[in-house]
Amino acid sequence: MDNTNEGYIKTTTHNFVSRQAKIQGAKQVELKGRSILQKDVTVRGDLAVIRIGRYCEIDEGTVIEPPVHPMTKKHVHVVIGSHSRIGKACTVRAAAIGSMVWIGDNVTMGERCIIKDNCYIESGTVLGRDTVVPPFTRISKANPHRTQELPPSVAVQLQEMSMDRFQEFREDQKRQLLEGTTVQ
Repeated sequence: MDNTNEGYIKTTTHNFVSRQAKIQGAKQVELKGRSILQKDVTVRGDLAVIRIGRYCEIDEGTVIEPPVHPMTKKHVHVVIGSHSRIGKACTVRAAAIGSMVWIGDNVTMGERCIIKDNCYIESGTVLGRDTVVPPFTRISKANPHRTQELPPSVAVQLQEMSMDRFQEFREDQKRQLLEGTTVQ
């Protein structure tokens, strides 16, 4: 790992993990690369394996906790696909979040939710346990039972957004590092 500045640790696969993030059971948390874990994020890898894809961003105060299987009462693995964003102060107990998924702030996902690829979950939405969100779906806080179908172009848009956000974040980190070394 490489210390790029006081706030983040940069891994060999170009992940940026805040020093204030709480990664419990780090050996069971897999970050594929170029992902960002902001401050006060809690990842409960001590309960089960958690896999996070490339170009993901998990924003401040979010908790990712593996769900419990109803029959065995054991925690099940969590998979988060590439190019996905989870907003601030979310509670995630989902079994799977697909690729190119945008989750707003203050979203609560119940036990074993499955969010398929190319979805948009608006801020403040609460998804009950065992909810399955089909691909290309937008869910609003106002009426989570009424969904809106998203166009196929959303896949490319979300992918580009995630790559742009990572690039902007990386440039900010470089700028802060340079400012920190020039100011004495």
